[in-house]
Amino acid sequence: MANTVVINGDKRKFTLSPDIKLYALIDAGFMKTAKGNFNYEHPLYNDSPYNAPTKLKITINKELSHLTMVVTDRNGLQKVNIFKNKQLAPTVDLLNYILKDLEEHKIIVPVKD
Repeated sequence: MANTVVINGDKRKFTLSPDIKLYALIDAGFMKTAKGNFNYEHPLYNDSPYNAPTKLKITINKELSHLTMVVTDRNGLQKVNIFKNKQLAPTVDLLNYILKDLEEHKIIVPVKD
């Protein structure tokens, strides 16, 4: 069974889909690392991706059994809670769109409590 993750400040929980496929990861924009893991980074921006204050980082291990998801600052060093600032509502909307797309590709699934 894959692990369950929560993005900092979010109430939803996600886990890897039991139907996850390698080609779906590539279609969704995941890049294979030298160690065989799959990384996904997407800037969360309002106007320009070059000025994005935050980004979504997702890593899935090569066995497709372990998931990590985090929203970080521009440098990718600090976790950021985009849910506590009302001015970041468009950023949250973009995050929701990306997560919905990953659900449709059967990469992640929401976990019901």
